[in-house]
Amino acid sequence: MSSAGLVDPARNPAKVQPADLTLEKVRARMAPYQAQIDELWRRYPVKRAVLLQVLWLVQQEFGWVPRVGIEWSAEVSAVAPSHAFGVVEFYTMYKQVPPGRHLVQVCQTMCCLVQGSESLIEHLEHKLGVHCGGTTADGLFSLVRVECLALCGTGPGVMIDDQAIGPVPHELGGDGVLAEQHLDKPDFHPDAAVMDQWLDFLKAKAGASTGPVKQVHSALGEKPFISKGHPQGTAASAKPLSATYFPAAPALKVAAVATGDAIAISWVNDAACAKIVVERSDDQGASWKVLATLTAKDQKTSDKLSDGVSAQYRVLAHEKERAARPSAVVTVTGKPPPPPPAPATPPNPPVTGATPSPSTPPPAGKP
Repeated sequence: MSSAGLVDPARNPAKVQPADLTLEKVRARMAPYQAQIDELWRRYPVKRAVLLQVLWLVQQEFGWVPRVGIEWSAEVSAVAPSHAFGVVEFYTMYKQVPPGRHLVQVCQTMCCLVQGSESLIEHLEHKLGVHCGGTTADGLFSLVRVECLALCGTGPGVMIDDQAIGPVPHELGGDGVLAEQHLDKPDFHPDAAVMDQWLDFLKAKAGASTGPVKQVHSALGEKPFISKGHPQGTAASAKPLSATYFPAAPALKVAAVATGDAIAISWVNDAACAKIVVERSDDQGASWKVLATLTAKDQKTSDKLSDGVSAQYRVLAHEKERAARPSAVVTVTGKPPPPPPAPATPPNPPVTGATPSPSTPPPAGKP
């Protein structure tokens, strides 16, 4: 939202709450959603798990999330109203002020940026007379920047309400069918002329009508009764997965370094591992034999290879009930032993009759 939008009373959630909207009225309006709420309760072991979805239902019904709707969502989810309010404050897709009748969304992610999204946004701001985040004075359009809309191939991505726009304007919402056949035409890209046609068409269709257009699709999806639910949910049919459904974390950064015939093998592994098995292959990985079985703390071992002999090594991490996939394989070749160090040179013996250096004390009994 622009800085201008921050000081606009119409964009301040505290200034736009309906004075006549009570908790009882919200309960009455949300009563038709009770079957979906019952399904959500069934899916999860605790009611607080349904808070995000319940807030979506409120936004689907009202077009935004009024404060009393937050209070009702907290009641349904068995959480404090302050907790539900914090969730709405955190997630930007919950609308805290009434949007315009039509929500114009323009993608600003890099793929659309290079296809002209910034110039299109600038045109729309001038066309509508608002900054991004604002709503026109007649309450007809709200303009927002969004991240990826999955319309990269026809960028810059633009959606009006919950529908990707095409080259031909048409009415939105109400019939339950999304008219997006144009997405099969990769040569279509929204531009200023196309957006002007859409805005003029929707303005002419709106007449004196106000309030947001209802979404074509349910906020929770078209088939809300297909989930098996959380294994601990009431009447859920899902079963807990076994501990072995997913492998343990593999060993990483495996290295083998030869110093003569001594081979130093090292790696890193998850501290939760119960044991580490290091394997060696002498036939290019056709077969493997255990070189060492170690603990998670060791992370190194050693071996010996004669000069010119090669071997491959890999590391397998094991947890209590799970085994990781083998690590990357490293190959190393034994080297000849390093030459022995040269013997130390003995100091030169003193020369008989030589005059001692000033630093050498004179022999005993001589001045």
